[in-house]
This record gives sequence, structure tokens and C-alpha cells, in this order.
Amino acid sequence: MGSRITQRFLEAGVEVGVYDSNEQAMNEMAAVGADIERTPAQLASNYPYVTTLLPNASIVKEIVLGDDGLVHGMSSTSLFIEMSTSEPSSTKELNAILTSKGFRMIDAPVSGGVSKARNGSLTIMAGGEEEDYEEVQPLLSKIGENVIHVGAIGAGHTIKALNNMISATTLAVTGEAIALGVKLGLDPTKMLSVINTSTGRSASSEVKFPGQILNRKFDSGFTLDLMVKDLTIANHIAETENVSLDIANANLQVWKKALEQKKVGSDHTLIVKHIEEKYEVEIKGVQDTVNVISS
Repeated sequence: MGSRITQRFLEAGVEVGVYDSNEQAMNEMAAVGADIERTPAQLASNYPYVTTLLPNASIVKEIVLGDDGLVHGMSSTSLFIEMSTSEPSSTKELNAILTSKGFRMIDAPVSGGVSKARNGSLTIMAGGEEEDYEEVQPLLSKIGENVIHVGAIGAGHTIKALNNMISATTLAVTGEAIALGVKLGLDPTKMLSVINTSTGRSASSEVKFPGQILNRKFDSGFTLDLMVKDLTIANHIAETENVSLDIANANLQVWKKALEQKKVGSDHTLIVKHIEEKYEVEIKGVQDTVNVISS
């Protein structure tokens, strides 16, 4: 996602500097016009706006507050834009630290997957001070078609986790429904034709099944372990409010079981293959041409 967003910014005429612990990833970005920065601090000192797209909250914290972290290069005019899928509580804690040092932050995670990152049509959900959001909204609009201020700091990460909770649930339950239909002798392509013109339709049935599952590609670009992480975040949010996500928690157990059986880094659409193995069926059909949406 980070490389696609970087390339989209460059195509829109935005000057971009990059830092990545992976030297090859930085070289690839340099090849398309990005400037290489050797530390996060150097990146923050050279650019007024710095974004992060990282696997989890602990890595974000290290990149921001570590020995060569962003905080050592930021100024009073800097604005940190945290675009990872992260824990809202961690985001609020990090914001408090930055605010105490006179720095600014918004959380602005994205949804839409690799294809939408590539064509600049992501949904971006931003949390933070409204004036900070308004300052960078024109910049974010270069990579996102739907850029929405959803509330105070942490609100972006909250709605992102809840959105992915819905996405994971619809994918798994659609997989179960179609696997059961196949076991009963139904054609999965015809099942999808019915579902996608009926009340059971979703992004999973309309996009992921024809684009990633019927054709047996299973390569959406978003992993099983990241989906488990996001579902766990949603459960943590509920726990802080002393409420139980009964359906989502049951769904999380299915995803955890799939992750145990598939290796870390496996595509998240393999949740359907996990279901297929349980039902002893295979869901396949004629490939349709679609744009793939991941979480």
C-alpha cells in the first residue's frame, strides 16, 4: 500500500521523501522519483507532512519516538499523519506525547486495497482536530476519492477496525454459504449471480469472490494475519466499553483457526479455502474481470 500511495502522490506532482527499513523498497521508490531519507528524523526535518503505513502500533511508536524517530525531526509546523490500521488507544497515547512536545497529529487510515491505492480512489477516514484535517485534506484527496473527517483523534482508527470487522464477517459467512451450496450441488457462479442481485450481496460477493476466489488466485494483497490483528483491535475496542461483540468474536475464532493452518503472510481470501477444506468442496468458476477490494 505504501509504495502505491507514494507513486500516486508522485504522479500528482507532490514531492515525496521515503524511509523504509527495507533498502530494496526504498530503491524501488527512488526509481520512480521519490527522495531517499536515511532516518525517520531526517524525513520529518525535510517535509512538513509525514505519513506512516506500518503493520502495527508498536512499530508506529518506535518510528515516531525511537532514537532516530520522527519526533527528533519535527517542528511546530509539522503534521504527522498516521495511516496504518492501529489501536485507537495507542493512537491517543501517541498524540498526547506529541501534543505535549508542541507537535500535531491526525490518524487517517485507508480502505480500498491495492487497486484503489494505485488509482487514487481510496477511502480515507481521518480523526483529529478539524483545522488539522482541513489543512491536509487537499493533499489526501490526491490519493483518496472519499476523504472523511470522522471525529477526534483515534476516531479514524476506530472506524477502520469496525469496517474491517464487517468485511471479515461478510467474507467468511459468504464463504460458508457458497461452500454449503456447492456441497448441495449448486453452481457457485450461479449462486453469486443470485446473491449479487439480492439482499445478501456485499463487497465480498461482488468483488472478492469473482476476482480472487472463483479463479483460485487468492492474491488480494492483504494478509490473514493482518485481518486477525484488525479483528482483535475491534474486540479490544468493545472490551474498553464493556460490551461483547458476540458475532464478531465468533468470527474472530474462525479467522484465528485459519491462520493456524495457513502460514503468516498468506492472503486473507484464503479464509474461504479454509472453509472449503472443512466442507470438502472447492469453489471455482468462470473468472470475471473486476477491481479487487481488500480491507
